[in-house]
Amino acid sequence: MSGRKTLISVIICTYNRADLLTDALHTVCQQTLEHSEYEVIVVDNNSTDQTATVSQSFVARYPHVRYCFEPQQGLSHARNRGWQEAKGEYVAYIDDDCKVPEGWLAVAKEVIERVSPTVFGGPYFAFYNTPKPAWYKDIYGSNFPYSQAQRLERAEVLYGSNLFLRRDLFECIGDFDPKLGMSGQKIGYGEETELLNRICATMPQAVIYYEPRLWIYHLVRSEQMSWHWIISARFAQGRNCYFVYPPSNSKLIFIIVQVVKYSLLLLFSVPFGLLFRSRKQYHYFDNFLYEVICNDIETLGKLYEQSRQFILCQG
Repeated sequence: MSGRKTLISVIICTYNRADLLTDALHTVCQQTLEHSEYEVIVVDNNSTDQTATVSQSFVARYPHVRYCFEPQQGLSHARNRGWQEAKGEYVAYIDDDCKVPEGWLAVAKEVIERVSPTVFGGPYFAFYNTPKPAWYKDIYGSNFPYSQAQRLERAEVLYGSNLFLRRDLFECIGDFDPKLGMSGQKIGYGEETELLNRICATMPQAVIYYEPRLWIYHLVRSEQMSWHWIISARFAQGRNCYFVYPPSNSKLIFIIVQVVKYSLLLLFSVPFGLLFRSRKQYHYFDNFLYEVICNDIETLGKLYEQSRQFILCQG
């Protein structure tokens, strides 16, 4: 790479998805932004497939692509390794199952020059590589909260699949929390939300920005549209929510009452939705399950983790 200062380090953390990684790398390497202004870092999180081979093939073709191996399992560990390796003024995180338009980084540069944000990001839209079920709505796999660019009071609409942060932030506030996020085959979430909450809490002057032109595509894999995955994922989101948004009441009796309440709610809501739901609002029963019942499953996940932590503290 030239002596010109690197503006953006694009970090792709990956685990055993060599086939998807190829598409992600191809789109990131074909940006209209000058190669001298950005670098691409692949963080291989202990993969056992052809991830290293795929990555090295791009390293050989593109001088601004680098590869590193992070043996400590977990997405947070990989994200932390990524920013530590980065040379850019900003780090940009995307998932290994994303595809970005060729002007993505050019838009990011324009935002940086115009706004000088501390943190910024944009929307993502679902795409598929297998036929989706008739009931599955594109919005389930997308995030497009606003149509206008705007400064945010909080970072509630920014997600780790399309997230830009000043690199020097990490020197001030620390790493992604390694107890959160995916880890191998274990489903986990919340590591970027916890980090963003920490930024908002410790840096009230931080400029958090949303730019709708900074969009990407995010793959909805076939297994993510199965009910086994959906229920497991929502329960895991609830568990991780305990750490991201700690509950104010941790008394055992409160936890028991809440578990009973939401268990009964689930018990009665499922047959109610099957028989009496609004067909206009929930055309398929699956839509009712996804949009209503899964919220209760997520709440039960949080209560499960709350009770688990209570027992651990008592022990």
